[in-house]
Amino acid sequence: MIRKFLFTALLGLSAIASSLTIDSQVPAIKIKDQFEKEHTIDANVKTILFASDKGTSDILKEYLLSKDADILTKNNAVYVADISGMPSLISKFIALPKMKKYPFSVLLLDDTNKDNFSKEEGKIIVYTLDNSKVTNIAKITTKEELEAIIK
Repeated sequence: MIRKFLFTALLGLSAIASSLTIDSQVPAIKIKDQFEKEHTIDANVKTILFASDKGTSDILKEYLLSKDADILTKNNAVYVADISGMPSLISKFIALPKMKKYPFSVLLLDDTNKDNFSKEEGKIIVYTLDNSKVTNIAKITTKEELEAIIK
């Protein structure tokens, strides 16, 4: 009985911690932004822009700063950045103060939620959602590709 319970519990945890794939259902994921405000990735979100390194974050930042401040809201999109590997002193005293100047929210992954998203160095991972279901995953590297997705 206990073995069956432990197996079921571990199976459930592994399902929650796995990366998003096409046709996977996105659970309501709660992530704080650079202002410590909690956001929920839910059925209203149609696009997730995920940056797992500084280079891809810079591409996203530069593109979004060149557009209207509400571009993400207009597109039902969220920008998610992985800062889990960043030393806490750097994130607290350098990265977060810079991000607080942005006119848009950056949802920040940490060690508690970093496994929900696939990482690929040098690629912005774009998850397209329909009613919380992943319908497409694109890997892009340029502002031009980004512009085709977020206008």
